[in-house]
Amino acid sequence: MNKNNLKKLIIKILKKNNLSQKDSLLCANALINAELTGAKSHGIARLKIYCDRIKKKLINPKPKIKLRKISKSVSLVDANNSIGFVAAQLAIKQSIINAKKTGIGVVAVKNSNHYGLSSYYIEQAVKKNLIGLCFTNAPPAIAPHGAKKSLFGTNPIAFGSPTHLSSPFIFDSSMAKINRGKIRLAAKLNKKIPYGVALDKKGKI
Repeated sequence: MNKNNLKKLIIKILKKNNLSQKDSLLCANALINAELTGAKSHGIARLKIYCDRIKKKLINPKPKIKLRKISKSVSLVDANNSIGFVAAQLAIKQSIINAKKTGIGVVAVKNSNHYGLSSYYIEQAVKKNLIGLCFTNAPPAIAPHGAKKSLFGTNPIAFGSPTHLSSPFIFDSSMAKINRGKIRLAAKLNKKIPYGVALDKKGKI
């Protein structure tokens, strides 16, 4: 399936789950970007997860998102439990606007959900000749050393900067040996994961 047909299919699926055409297109672009950059753990493999969360009313497909100005440089997005892509896209757009005006743009997002690859948003800032930083929290998935109970989130972080080369520098990583998406994808495809990246129920590698 080519890129355009895949995009149409994703949009169709999301619209059936009550997202608007605009929001469905935004989500489709982010998911396809993940596929094209090789991050399949954050691509269309997650589409069913998002749809299931909408059906369970864990994601609001028709959010009333509020953007609040704190200062010329700082803004706050209340996502009203929207799908993460929509809130994150608004946040990076406003961050760029703020940064172009004052030299720095900071936008915090609350009441949102999983937004895919952090680098997708950082890349947008870098294309505007800006340095970008992106952080997010995450539910417990990592056990402290010597323990077996999940306590810490993978808490992804991304950084990007223009360079004198033809390509920018972009770093995107979770604070774990492996992101949860890769483990979920491996389980779905019945594939093995690398040794040492996860613990069993008894806390053993």
